[in-house]
Amino acid sequence: MKESIVALTMSLVASLLLPLSVVLGQQKQTPVIQPKVGVSPLSVFVSGSYFGPKYTNVNAVYQVIEHNLSLPAGNDFKSYYFVLTGVRLTLGNGQAVQGEFGGSVMKSTKDSSTNFLQLYYAGGSYIISFPLPMVSIYGGGGLGYLWLNSQRTYGTRLGVATVNGQLVQLHGMLGIEFFDPSGVSFALEGRYTNAITVSPTRADLDFTLKGIDVGIRIGVPITF
Repeated sequence: MKESIVALTMSLVASLLLPLSVVLGQQKQTPVIQPKVGVSPLSVFVSGSYFGPKYTNVNAVYQVIEHNLSLPAGNDFKSYYFVLTGVRLTLGNGQAVQGEFGGSVMKSTKDSSTNFLQLYYAGGSYIISFPLPMVSIYGGGGLGYLWLNSQRTYGTRLGVATVNGQLVQLHGMLGIEFFDPSGVSFALEGRYTNAITVSPTRADLDFTLKGIDVGIRIGVPITF
């Protein structure tokens, strides 16, 4: 009796497992087809960062002007934000090149003096990426050109003191980038920049700007 019950139970289990095994086998053999998302090799990007160049040389020029004209000491020019935008072309094999345009405007007042500064930038970078399972690590470098216009006004005296210059910049970058399936990317990027003046009109206008900036970049693919 027990043997017949065991045999009947086994036959019932087998009859239940056989269709399930067939279905699972079919699902295993049939690949899951996912739609491909075409990502253009051309993209635009915009980034905002905290920019920290050292304005020691520029501040020194203003100190000389204030000393010679018996002006009150003004507030030093300091770090400020920087906005960068441009176009990136992906070449393949983890390589890319990009054209960059950016700038910043700063105004600050302390006591009887007001600082106003404009900095504009144009340049380019070569980038190498190292893809990981979830993100991409990238690094690169490039050249750029800076236009610096600065001025300081004094409440106690009429007139404006100005220090301007054009500089050639060398920069290096390192970042980590996250990609959305749509092709949109988000990156945390750090840069080191070093810029020197080009053909200064006076010896005291021969200065450098260098420092580190860290910011967030967003890239959007261009579709045609």
